[in-house]
Amino acid sequence: MTPKPYFRSTRDQSYSIARRIFDGLLNLVYPDTCLACSDPIVRQQDRGVCSDCWIKISQLAIRPPVCVSCGLPLQTQEPSSTLVCGECTVIPPAYSGARSFGYYMAELRALVQCLKFAGKKNLVGLLSPLLAVTFSESWEREEFDFIVPVPLHPRRMRQRGFNQAGLLAGALAAHMAIPYSGRELIRLRHTQPQVGLSHARRQENVHKAFQCTAKNRIAGKRVLLVDDVMTTGATVASATQALLEGDALRVSVITIARTVPGL
Repeated sequence: MTPKPYFRSTRDQSYSIARRIFDGLLNLVYPDTCLACSDPIVRQQDRGVCSDCWIKISQLAIRPPVCVSCGLPLQTQEPSSTLVCGECTVIPPAYSGARSFGYYMAELRALVQCLKFAGKKNLVGLLSPLLAVTFSESWEREEFDFIVPVPLHPRRMRQRGFNQAGLLAGALAAHMAIPYSGRELIRLRHTQPQVGLSHARRQENVHKAFQCTAKNRIAGKRVLLVDDVMTTGATVASATQALLEGDALRVSVITIARTVPGL
C-alpha cells in the first residue's frame, strides 16, 4: 500500500525550551486562544489552532469516490476513478478537473475565514500542506507548467491588503516545485461577494470578470488554478474560461475547501 503523502506544516517546526518558557510567560499576560474553538493554546507550538481542532480538520478531508470532473463527493460505494456526477455529465465544466482538501464547514471553515477576513496570513503555513497532500493524491507534478491564483480586483486588494489565493498558490508552488505565475490573470470587474447569492446570481456576478493578459506565456501551457473555497464553481469556471481564451492547453482547479450541497 502506497503511504499517504505528508508535507510539513508550521506545527512541525522545532520548538525550543527557551521558546516554551517565553510562550508560557507571554500567555500569562496575553493569553492566546484557538481560532476555531477559542480554547487556550500554546502560542508558538499550536500556531493558532489547538490539537483537537487540528485533528478535526484532518477528519474533514473529502475522501473518494469523487466526481473526476468537479470533485464533488459521490454517494456510491463503487471505487472508480472515472465516475462523473449528473451535473457534469449534462454540462461539463470548462476546467479539466477540480479537487478540494475538505468540506467547507466547522473548524476548516473557521480557519479559512480567519485567513480571508481576519488577516491571519500565518495560517497559510497550516493550510498549504493540506493543498499539497490533495495535489499529490490527484496529479503528478509533471502535469503542470504553472500554478496561478484566482486574482482579486485591485479595489478589494487594497481593502484586504493581500490575496489569500495568491498566498496559498505561492506556498503550494514551493511545496510542489512548480513555477508560480501571478500576473497572467487579472480581475476586470469589482464583483460583489459571492456569499449569499443564488446559483444563477453567482454565475452572472462573475461572468467575464477575468482576463488573461499574457497570452504569450499561457498559450499551450497546463495551468493549475488555486482558490480558497469552491462553492458552485462559478468563480473558477469564469477564471478558467479566461485562461482558455488565452490559449492555455488545460486548466485544473484546486482549493482548500468545498461547499457540498446538503451539508
